[in-house]
Amino acid sequence: MAQRDDQPLLSEAEPHRQVEDLSVRSGRPEARPAALALVWRNHWVRAITYALLIALVLFALYDARARYMFALQVALIGFALAYMLNPLVDRLMRWRVRRGLAVAVTYLLLLALIAAGSLVVTQVVTELANFVTLVPAAFDTLTGIFANVQGWVTGWIDRLPDFLSDRFGALDPEGEISLQIRDRLVTIMQDLGTGFGTALEGFLSGGAGMLYSGATAVISTTAQVALIVLASVYFLYDYPRFLANFRRHIPVRYRPVLADVAGKADVAVGGYVRGQLLISVVLGVLVWAGLSIVGVPLATAIAFIAAVFNLIPYLGPVIGAVPAVLLGLTVSPLTAVLAIVVFIIANQLEANILSPMILSRSTNLHPVTVLLAIMTGLSLYGLVGALVAVPVVALFKVLIEDYVLMRPEFASVPPPPLGVADEEPDDPF
Repeated sequence: MAQRDDQPLLSEAEPHRQVEDLSVRSGRPEARPAALALVWRNHWVRAITYALLIALVLFALYDARARYMFALQVALIGFALAYMLNPLVDRLMRWRVRRGLAVAVTYLLLLALIAAGSLVVTQVVTELANFVTLVPAAFDTLTGIFANVQGWVTGWIDRLPDFLSDRFGALDPEGEISLQIRDRLVTIMQDLGTGFGTALEGFLSGGAGMLYSGATAVISTTAQVALIVLASVYFLYDYPRFLANFRRHIPVRYRPVLADVAGKADVAVGGYVRGQLLISVVLGVLVWAGLSIVGVPLATAIAFIAAVFNLIPYLGPVIGAVPAVLLGLTVSPLTAVLAIVVFIIANQLEANILSPMILSRSTNLHPVTVLLAIMTGLSLYGLVGALVAVPVVALFKVLIEDYVLMRPEFASVPPPPLGVADEEPDDPF
């Protein structure tokens, strides 16, 4: 209905005057809001205040991080261990085993695995102590190989003027060309020898210190490991309760989305972590068997190093091949070559059989994406960043495929055809 022309318009202050008239007629004084309450009604004031409070809390947490970092590490690692063991407990519960008994059986198996691993670690430490004494022999072998190569190069340089005159008609009667090439190659050989000598001296001088510091670190972390296991027991026993309490703090309308994202994260991240652990164990066994067959010394220590570093994809064979070749040279050059062959075979088995068979359900990342993710994580956060880079990228890929590429604006782009292996294109991610 249109407003009548003779009806006066109410100004913005008119309601306040009406309230004042009512308060005067009722005989009660008006309860005016405080100045702070009036200021707090401004959304910019609230936003700046909340931002400053959050920044202050973060700064206080960062400044006092040394005081609570131990407890935080125990809690996070304990929960991560419970998260990785929870599928085994769920499997036992599906076999009509009560949760308490299932948790006990799971940790008995874990303790048995730790006991077996401690035997391996003991042998690894013993072999690493022997590694320091074997490295000089490996460098002596390398020195002999370099001497033979230098002699062969020198003989080839002596024949260089005749080769140039026969093939290209170039004359070098004074031998200046061959003399320059010889000086340059001799300089390169001397630099290589000096570099190997410096590396050997540094390793031998710091080898005992590294072993001592490693043993000290193992002893100092025993209490932390015990606390982590104890915390993980409580986390694993009450795992459903922790999840239920966490869901209570999520608004009801977001709970289906949270459940879907959590399921995809479990497949992408949890499946990758468990699968990579299994692959590392299998790769360590294969490397140990291969190096033992070809006769490389300290095969157990090298296989252990390769398995540990293989938690970062493609890094285990590269790290393990270096000491394997050095120790293979203490036996013979052929043994060093066979050690390289062992790591090549192990790498191919991992890339073409183990990873597709174990990780096909959790991640399907292109090797280039994996390498870029590892290098980015390594440059940002070191080894920890390299460890978590691949599962994080896998999770982002799953979320993009399920929540972005399934939107109507992307529906016109058909998915890549699957079927014949020769026609299947490589996944760019």
